[in-house]
Amino acid sequence: MKFKIISLGCPKNLVESEYIAKRLEDKGHQLDEYYGTVIINTCAFIADAAKESIETILEEALDKKKVVVSGCLVERYKEKLKELLPEVDLFIGRNFYGNIEDLIESKGFFLKEGNFAETFPRKVLTGNTMAYLKIQEGCDNRCSYCTVPDIRGGLRSRSPEDIRKEFIWLLDGGFKEINIIGQDITSYGRREGFTLAKLLKHLLEVKGDYFIRLLYMHPKGISKGLIEVITSDDRIIRYMDIPIQHSEDNILASMGRGYDKTYLENLIGSIRRDMPEAVLRTTVIVGFPGETDEDFSHLCDFVKKWEFDMLGAFMYSKEEGTPAFKLKRQVKKSVKQSRYNEIMEIQKDISKKRLAVLQGKQVKVIVEGKGEVYMTGRLLIQAPDIDGIAFIKGDCKIGEIRDGKIVKTLDYDVIVEV
Repeated sequence: MKFKIISLGCPKNLVESEYIAKRLEDKGHQLDEYYGTVIINTCAFIADAAKESIETILEEALDKKKVVVSGCLVERYKEKLKELLPEVDLFIGRNFYGNIEDLIESKGFFLKEGNFAETFPRKVLTGNTMAYLKIQEGCDNRCSYCTVPDIRGGLRSRSPEDIRKEFIWLLDGGFKEINIIGQDITSYGRREGFTLAKLLKHLLEVKGDYFIRLLYMHPKGISKGLIEVITSDDRIIRYMDIPIQHSEDNILASMGRGYDKTYLENLIGSIRRDMPEAVLRTTVIVGFPGETDEDFSHLCDFVKKWEFDMLGAFMYSKEEGTPAFKLKRQVKKSVKQSRYNEIMEIQKDISKKRLAVLQGKQVKVIVEGKGEVYMTGRLLIQAPDIDGIAFIKGDCKIGEIRDGKIVKTLDYDVIVEV
């Protein structure tokens, strides 16, 4: 069988797609652009993601290929999909990935059983320099707007030994940038008695020339001990991805985030003090039920004060089955759009200002592709897929991590000479 995989949504989904590809190739099937079967690994975190998933399925079905749908859309909507999407040949729940090579020869519908979805070994699809390493599954935080616990279940963490085994496997495969991911990696091992700090120490015992990035750290899970480990070894990239979601106490309480504005001020202040070179990335939600003009104005002031290097914003999405779905004082869509535009315009100026400070500085840059004029890639302090681009002047090859000098900065991107 020749197949193609379309992976939608987050890097966690991509890791699961890589596992699917490995399972199928081990059985003699072939990942090929001239495919007869398409596997669509879907996202359904919010309504827009579910809509994108359904549109992708319908578009692929037009080609009369065999269509297999897996991932979060299947977990969230289950039996409803059979009636909604008769074009699909097979729906596979996430925890049946280990049997996919057998299931794909049949036709049916499979629901989750609550087991930890396997993700290793896998066929890495992110090029020859960068790879993701998933350390945990599910989430126990239960934020009032979030569908993840219902889709992916409660927190389950892999053992440190299992993670280290995959970490070494990735390094042996030539991957130099390892991005550690999970729904909330700061909650890693909470049920089993592990901590993220201890896991990092365990991984750093592995000798070698590599870099580790930590993606998605819940503010209330960032301890002094974790910061000490991050600052103890230059192989951990000083990149703090900390979604705050909002700044105002009443909104944070309604969201169920488990911290207040004072906590955020103290946390960000301590990071700026202990890691002045650190890059700070965050996400915020605008238009949450009950958010007033004053609340939003204070959020904008907070963003201006702390000057995050990167910021992503989401307009609140009313998701059925979440506690926030029933909240009163829902914000009009036009107001949410206006607030989104305003805060992203504020951030554009901040990002441009923060990048401008780097002009003339020596940096490490990852070479990832070839553009019309320059090679393209990222600064090591830019995360894959979500941050800016580095346009690279000079003789270099795809896959290299090179030292270079920033010769020009733009709004979100940079030009680097190696």
